[in-house]
Amino acid sequence: MKKTIKFATLFSAAAALTLGGVALTSNTTTNTAYAASIVLPKGKGYTKARVLKANSGRMSHSDKSKLSQSDKVMLSHFAMDLINQARHQMSKKSWTYKKGALKFADRTAKQYYSHNRSVWDSDHYIAGIKRAAKQSGLNSTVGQVYEDEAGLPVSSDFHGQTRTIAALKNQIYFNVKQMLFGGFAGSKADMSRPSSYVEWQHAGDLLGLRSAEGYDAKTKYFGMSFSGLRGDSSKISVHMMGVAKRYIQNYKKFNK
Repeated sequence: MKKTIKFATLFSAAAALTLGGVALTSNTTTNTAYAASIVLPKGKGYTKARVLKANSGRMSHSDKSKLSQSDKVMLSHFAMDLINQARHQMSKKSWTYKKGALKFADRTAKQYYSHNRSVWDSDHYIAGIKRAAKQSGLNSTVGQVYEDEAGLPVSSDFHGQTRTIAALKNQIYFNVKQMLFGGFAGSKADMSRPSSYVEWQHAGDLLGLRSAEGYDAKTKYFGMSFSGLRGDSSKISVHMMGVAKRYIQNYKKFNK
């Protein structure tokens, strides 16, 4: 796992993207890409060596009923710290951890698992997110405005629904990186192809750079949970939930 990554935030529909030393341009025009970086937050103990040493022996199930509350809180903060590094470089306010947002993430994960849905489907499980939103005192009629979803990479090193905390941190870092880089999916040979970088909605949401579409909030409450897929233990979905204050309809229910 690399300690530093680069990403480019697009300020127009056609922009140049520099990623890993490869320049990608659209077919029509080339504009300026504003580069930034995220690193493992050393001040909070997240150096690569320390993470691997401290967590290499700790096993944790992806099923939310098996993942401890303290681990879920810790992993939510880990992901949020990475997101906030990027937000700060775009002069955006930090997202903040909220217990209610974590409960919302847990309810969303439960909906996915109960209905055997995952990030490998063609879209978010919107019906389940709506039910989880209603249970959490949130507006359930505004559509999918809450979830940034990812999947844990599957490899010979990381597979199955039981993984070390170190592996989860490693893969959450990978997930955030992928979201900020246009959702790259493919082999190493595909890295130089602009067509491999087509999904910028996650980056826009995480960085709060979709103002033209009216979706952005100055800040959000954040929580993250995981769900497995029945019948395929190798696949784990990651549910990163961001809640803008304007969508909280019942604070007592949300904070319960």
